[in-house]
Formats: sequence, structure tokens, C-alpha cells
Amino acid sequence: MRIPNITISNALVARLNTLNIQQNQYNDQLSSGQRITDPSEDPQAANRILALRSEKSAIQVYAKNGDRALGVSQASFAALDQLKSISDRASELATLSNNSTVSAKERQAYAVELNELIKQAVDVGNTTFQGEYLFNGTNTANKPFTDDGTATPSSLLSQPAAPVSLSGAVLTSGRTDVTAASTSTLAVGMVVTGSGIPAGTTVASITDSTHFVLSSGATSTGAVNLTATTDGLDGLAIQLAGTVTVSPFTSGASNAKIATFITNLMALRNGLNNTTGASDGGTSAITTARASLLTSEDDLVSIIADNSALQTRMESLKSQAEARFTNMQALISKDADVDVSQTMVDLTRVRTAYQAALQSGAQVMKLSLLDYMP
Repeated sequence: MRIPNITISNALVARLNTLNIQQNQYNDQLSSGQRITDPSEDPQAANRILALRSEKSAIQVYAKNGDRALGVSQASFAALDQLKSISDRASELATLSNNSTVSAKERQAYAVELNELIKQAVDVGNTTFQGEYLFNGTNTANKPFTDDGTATPSSLLSQPAAPVSLSGAVLTSGRTDVTAASTSTLAVGMVVTGSGIPAGTTVASITDSTHFVLSSGATSTGAVNLTATTDGLDGLAIQLAGTVTVSPFTSGASNAKIATFITNLMALRNGLNNTTGASDGGTSAITTARASLLTSEDDLVSIIADNSALQTRMESLKSQAEARFTNMQALISKDADVDVSQTMVDLTRVRTAYQAALQSGAQVMKLSLLDYMP
């Protein structure tokens, strides 16, 4: 049976078009380095690539957050370490001066040094990182500590607010009214936490000196210990992973303890100068201030330990994110990147087939009915 020339011609053109499309596809893959240049080429792989790239972008954002959080934590640690050094020297001065053989002039000389330590402590308490104050909760735009501005500061005019402890507060299940020893340090809007208090509960109103009202009813009855805090005492929380959020800033309670430490330094300085004119030359005041400084030193050690633990956690999260990012790259590369060697072989094969099709087609198209006649 004779096949018409038009059929042969159409088949040849179709074959050449297919081979030409394949050549262009392989050329595009080699020039771009990407196996998929159009989602229709491999829809399943394209969907995987899009999902992996989205997750990779999220990891990059978390990594930037982690770098900022770690920077805040490291800057806080450096400042806390300076405060610990100040505490060590202040305790040494308190020990040296706290005996009957030390003269008033010697104590006054120690007081001069201590006065400089007070100023240094205030400066350290006002440490900033990238323009933000580290020890003032979410109020990072304002100085947490200011003294009275005199050559010998005697008080802090401003300091971070401290959480309010309400020991033995009496609750009644289902009711919002609370009885406390005193409400003098409470303010409307403070967040209340403790046993029997629903999450997010605040001080709705203050009835009198020993009674206040909650925004939500208590879930238990009896005397409990509650804590009331002003919103923003703790620093801003930063998201480091999908479900992981941490605050690299020191807590509101820790910031209040730093203020107490500075106040204790002032008390020791006043004792050394015997500002009250005590008959013992200030010995009792020095003894009291020394004991308070020891408590503050313990507080500073605890704050530094918390900071160190937080840094360890953030560094671990950072390492996990880096490993996950590398894994994302490998998975994306597996689906998206072209195998150059294999693609070159495929391109050569298609080019050979294309040339062969052209040559065989040319031979076939030269034949006519006359070529088959005897």
C-alpha cells in the first residue's frame, strides 16, 4: 500500500516539532540551572518546591528574629556582669569598713569610691542595644533609672515598676471581689495572676483600702498569694520558631531588683558618711546595708543565671533553624535543580534524533511514483 506524501510530510513535521520542543526544554534547563521552568512540566514537584520555599522564607525570618534576640540577651548579660562587678566591690568596701578599727575619714574615703559606683550602676542600668533600653520592659524608649542629679545621688527619681505581691488575699469562687491586706500599691488595669485566677484577669476597680474587684470571677475559695503587674513590665516577646516565643529582655521583677540594688548602694554610702549622725558612727547602717547588698548580690546572680540559660536555649534554636534551613535547601535542590550531566546527554540524544529525522525525511520526500516504476 502506498502512503501519500502528505501523510509522510505531516508525520515528519510533527516529529521535528516534538524534537525541537525537547531541545528547547533541555537548553532552558541548562541555561537556568532549573529542572522545572513551568509548573505544568511536573505539577507535584512544583507544589513541593513552593511549599519548601515558603517554609524556607519563614526560617529566614525566624533566623533574623533569633539574631536580634540573642543580641539583646548578650548585651543584657554584659551589663549584668558589670553590675555584679560593682556589687563585688561594694561588698568588699562594706566588709572593710564594718569594724571598729576603721576611722571616720577612712569610711568617708570608701564613700567617695562608692559614690562613683552608684553613678556607674545607674549608667549600666540605662544600657541600650540598637537604641532600646534593656531594663525597662516594653518601655524601651525611656530611661529606666534616673537619680536626683546631685554629685552624691541620694535617691532614684524613676525606676522600673515592680510587681505587687498580695499575700493571703481572700477569694470566693465565682465572685470578683477580693479582700487583701492593702490595696495601696494596686492600680486599675493591673494584670492579676495566682491560684484561682483565670488567665488575663485584671484589676477592674478598687473598692477601698482592703478590697478590690477583678475583671473575672475566681475559680476557687480561700486565702492565696497573688501577684499584680502593670502591663509592659516584662520585655517584648520575639518569635523564634513556629510555636516558640521568648523574651530576651530581663523580667519586670528582675528590673525592680536592679533598682533595689542601686538603692542599697546609696544606703551603704550614707552609712559610710554617717549622714544620720548616729552615735556608732554609722556602723549599724553599714551592717544593715551590707546584709541588703548580699541579698541583691544573690538576686543579680539569679538574673545572670536566667539570662545564661535563655542564651543557651536561643543558641540551640538557632542551630536547629540553621540545620533545618540547610535541609530545606537540599530538598528544594533535589526537585528544582537540573542534573547537568544527564541533561547534556539527553540534549545530545535529541539533537542526534532531530538531525536523523531531517536526513531521513529528506530522503523520503525525494521519492515519487516514478521512482517505483520499472
